[in-house]
Amino acid sequence: MNRYLKNFENCMEKEIPYCMGVCPFDMEILNFIEKAARGSMKAAFKVYRNAVGFPRIANKLCDAPCKASCPREEKGGAVEMARLEQAALALTADTSPTDYNIPPKKECIAIVGAGLSGMAALLRLSTKQYTVEVFEKTDRIGGHLWDTLEPELFQKDFEEQLVHQEYTLHLEHEISSLDELAGFDAVYIATGKNGPDFGLLKETGPSGDTFCMEKDGTGFFAGGELIGNSPLYALAGGLAIGTVIDNYLKTGSLYYPKASKKSRMCSGLIHIEEEAPALTPSGGACYTKEEAAVEAARCVRCHCSACRDHCDLLEFADKLPLRVRDEIVATTLEGKSELKATPAKRLMSLCNQCGICKEVCPEDVDMDGLFLAGRQKMHAQGKMPWPYHDFWLQDMAQANGEEASLIRPPKGVDKCSFALFPGCQLGASEPELIVKLYDSLLNQHPDTAMFLQCCGVPLLWAGDREGFDKTLAQIKAGWETLGKPTMIMGCMTCMKHFKEYLPDLPLVSLPELLRQWDISGGCCEETYAVFDPCSARGEEGVRQAVRELAQNLGVALEPLADNNEYLTCCGYGGHGDLANPDYARYVAEKRIAESDTPYITYCINCRDIFLKQGKEARHILELLFGEGESHEHLPTITERRENRRLLKETLLQFFWEETMEIKRKEYPITVEMSPEVKAKLDKERILEEQIIHTVDFCQRHNRTIYNEETGTLSGYCVIGYMTYWAEYKALDEAAGRYELVNAYAHRTKIELEAVWNGIKQETELQ
Repeated sequence: MNRYLKNFENCMEKEIPYCMGVCPFDMEILNFIEKAARGSMKAAFKVYRNAVGFPRIANKLCDAPCKASCPREEKGGAVEMARLEQAALALTADTSPTDYNIPPKKECIAIVGAGLSGMAALLRLSTKQYTVEVFEKTDRIGGHLWDTLEPELFQKDFEEQLVHQEYTLHLEHEISSLDELAGFDAVYIATGKNGPDFGLLKETGPSGDTFCMEKDGTGFFAGGELIGNSPLYALAGGLAIGTVIDNYLKTGSLYYPKASKKSRMCSGLIHIEEEAPALTPSGGACYTKEEAAVEAARCVRCHCSACRDHCDLLEFADKLPLRVRDEIVATTLEGKSELKATPAKRLMSLCNQCGICKEVCPEDVDMDGLFLAGRQKMHAQGKMPWPYHDFWLQDMAQANGEEASLIRPPKGVDKCSFALFPGCQLGASEPELIVKLYDSLLNQHPDTAMFLQCCGVPLLWAGDREGFDKTLAQIKAGWETLGKPTMIMGCMTCMKHFKEYLPDLPLVSLPELLRQWDISGGCCEETYAVFDPCSARGEEGVRQAVRELAQNLGVALEPLADNNEYLTCCGYGGHGDLANPDYARYVAEKRIAESDTPYITYCINCRDIFLKQGKEARHILELLFGEGESHEHLPTITERRENRRLLKETLLQFFWEETMEIKRKEYPITVEMSPEVKAKLDKERILEEQIIHTVDFCQRHNRTIYNEETGTLSGYCVIGYMTYWAEYKALDEAAGRYELVNAYAHRTKIELEAVWNGIKQETELQ
């Protein structure tokens, strides 16, 4: 789990936007924009003033380097930051600073030069309540500003922003030697362009930083136009040196900022669709408050949202990766769950394990891996919520059990070249397709074995890595008994996990093999869009083979812009639908909304999910073998399990001339169910056999409640973790015929009562 957490150190969720990365003042531009966009110009001004120190000077000097980095440049023009800052200044009646009551500090600092950089350093250091003395060789402050700006402007800024500060100004006091500054704890040399540097520019600090040195316990720093900065950057450097000297006096560390902080956000990370031209002031050079709000609203608030833009779970949960990380860490901490917060217990079981987050992340942050590691840690602690995955584990147990699994070479073959591994869900949904497919494969390669079982991924998704590894070991042992054949993978999820966890097994995808062997049939001159399953990520050969198979049948193909580029999940992956059915439906509806064109899938789970949502979809095998023109009824979960039994029975009879000897469990009663009741059982994932067992249990032990108004009997039975309730009518009690009226199940386990209907009962019952 730690290896996934380590990647989050590079997460750019809180990375500064492009504009802030080139702003010499490191201004919190998004904060400024947010306030301006809602018309709070005074609040926006405070953000600006706090960043630039002298707002009037900064606004006049700034050449807006941020505009060149603005993604809006190509879509209507960059955001007019200079005009917004000008408006914030003009629309704020009181531009004076706040007077903070901060205890004075004992250290003394000298500033040599009262130009722009020196005055900026004075502002920052005096605000921190250091004792500051400024030495200026001329009879006025401002330096080269007298040559570039109107004196009234910068003098007003100096006077207003320093109004609350105490400092000593020495005019007409030229410093000719650093020895004159003995006794000061720190010295800032800001003597302007071509001014004396006292040898400081040749010095190198202990950490390799230039423009700073320590001598006789005093830190010396140089900056401003003396070191080659333009006036704007001299102002920013003077403000920054306040923090540098403050840090030096507190820690003794010489550190000099070489440049403003750069954004790590890569080029092209922000995509803008709509055109929004920059706003021109209606009344002259300055925006009104309303115009400023409109212009600020053009900002797209650049931040890294690559995962949020593509991950369905982050969008559905309205969370960003760092919060998700923190919630998973909190949930998986050791200790009793009742004594600590578990905010991600449900969230961890929702992840579809589609891999999109890592694919789109510029820093390869793998949230899928963290989710899976979190599940495994919860399982190891015995705290993984069983209701989220128990159904799928039971489904896997049936697929890998004696009544459904089949690992066999063809008759008379000892060592096989190929083995068909269709996956457990294709046989549950469309068993006839597997029979036809296997027959076609045998015609091409008579030594093709059948390998019918589940790959074990439900265990992996439930956090049971040990159980998953055992299943993989069983699969590998079965593969070895067949002569180590090439596995023909009919399920991309199985193929993905075999590649990762069973690298010794030679694999080929079913679509690629069908294209290679030229197994096809029928004709379909219709228009479809191929929906790629998320587990096919990186499998370009498979994707191309499916499209060629479809086109060879006469199908006209239309692209799915989002799915075909990013391989988005249908909602099945990770088995999160039991943890939150709304999320699974949300994902499916997003995929369906991408196109009105019917879908071709090569994952049976994708097809079934789309069909349940009313989307026309067909599996590629249906087109090849002429099946599935109408899907008025998808098999229920009960019928899916029966399909697996019938599939094995059919395969044994047709290809091995054997009769399946596994007997189904028989009950002395029959329970009739209407289509509506069966649909409810399917929706709530209750097997019909479980309800028949419940009715039989209640009748055998006379543990029922009779409702005189409805004429129905009610009772319950505990099966595994679940308690099942049945409400039913006796049609012919002597013949054991009953009609199910209603049924439901819940996670609460009820101990059998010792007294039922006033009669003492046994509680150890089956």
